[in-house]
Amino acid sequence: MKRFLWAAIAAVFFIFQWSVNSATALELDQDTRTISLDGTGENTTLTSEQVTNGQRIFNGSCTKCHLQGKTKTNNNVSLGLADLAGAEPSRDNLLALVDYLENPTSYDGVDNLEEFHPNTSRPDLFPDLRNLSEDDVTSVAGYLLVAPKLDARWGGTIYF
Repeated sequence: MKRFLWAAIAAVFFIFQWSVNSATALELDQDTRTISLDGTGENTTLTSEQVTNGQRIFNGSCTKCHLQGKTKTNNNVSLGLADLAGAEPSRDNLLALVDYLENPTSYDGVDNLEEFHPNTSRPDLFPDLRNLSEDDVTSVAGYLLVAPKLDARWGGTIYF
C-alpha cells in the first residue's frame, strides 16, 4: 500500500512538473508586454515567449522566497512596482532588474548580496542558476515587470 501511495504521489508530481515545463506561450497583448527598458522613458516590448519563459523560470526557482511577488525573508520589500522603484538604484526597469539578478545588492544599494541572494555570478553557491543564459535572465526580469499587470495582488500591491 505504501508503494502505491508513493507511486501515486510521484506520478502527480511528474505530471505537474511536465505541465509547468511544457506550457505554451501566454497570449498577452502588446500593452501588457510593454515595459520600461532603462528608466529613461524608453520602453521595450517582450515577446509572449519571453514572458512565458520568465514565468516558468521564476516559478521553478524563485517562488520559494517570492511567492506571488512577496518576499518571505523581508515582508517590507516586495517585487511590486512601487517597491522596485523605491530601491537604490531603482529596479523598476528591465536593465536594472537584469543587473540585480547578476549582481544583487541590498535595498539601499549599500551591501553586496552575492552570497545570500541567488544570482548568476555565483554558480558555486547557486547551481540552479548555473545554466541560465542571458536571455533567460532577461526573461525573468521582464516577467517580474509584467507580473503586476497579470495579477492585481502581485507583491501585495494593486496594479492600475
